[in-house]
Amino acid sequence: MRVALLVPAKNEAAVISPTLAVMTEALRTGIVNEAVVLDNGSTDNTADLACEAEVRCISSATLCPECGPVLGKGDSLWRGLHAVLADVYVFLDADLGNVSAHHVDALIDPLRANDNVMFVKSGFARIDEHGQLREKAAGRVTEEVGRPLAAVEHSRLAELSQPLSGQVAIRASALEGMSLATGYGLEIAMLIDMWRTFGEDGLVEVDWGQLFNRWKPDEALVEVRDQVLAGASLRGITLPEFGTIVDPLVVDRKI
Repeated sequence: MRVALLVPAKNEAAVISPTLAVMTEALRTGIVNEAVVLDNGSTDNTADLACEAEVRCISSATLCPECGPVLGKGDSLWRGLHAVLADVYVFLDADLGNVSAHHVDALIDPLRANDNVMFVKSGFARIDEHGQLREKAAGRVTEEVGRPLAAVEHSRLAELSQPLSGQVAIRASALEGMSLATGYGLEIAMLIDMWRTFGEDGLVEVDWGQLFNRWKPDEALVEVRDQVLAGASLRGITLPEFGTIVDPLVVDRKI
């Protein structure tokens, strides 16, 4: 089973070093066969740090250039799927402070153990830089729109610890004939797609325990929230208080 680890990044130089260490460790120990940073136009030294860590780094804009400008995170990953062939893909965010190669292995393990499992999500409680649980352990966007949107699709999805987690493992065969939503619409649309196609038996959530990630001010999360809502709108899921959201950075890319 060939496993590829893909990490989308844009201007993450201040925080990507721990993730790069995980990528090199996962390669060294054979947890993954390939690890790639997908750099979406960073203007800092994100790409340089990846090269220094001897991690392959690809400019997302050079992949499928006929599709025009890269439309954020989901588009970077969609383009990465065209450049890196594997049986299983692991997606990780670039800014997770205490992720380890063990976390990556835990994501892949259900796919090794059960052929019926197609999609694995990480579940965790968010902590701050002092190791204290954040007030909303699942995150503000998750609780404001992610969990309610998941509940509209099915109550089981709303029970997930992190329905919007970007740390996932997925079989390449599960992606055949699917579409990936671009921008931050990626996670909610993928969750809905996997549920509709493979049901409860095909989806597993792995408990990662406590995970540090950066705190962002409320105004920085508005774009994320709106793109999540737009991703759900692509799948016909809306919330009455927001209605159907259309965002130019959130479209479907056919795989």
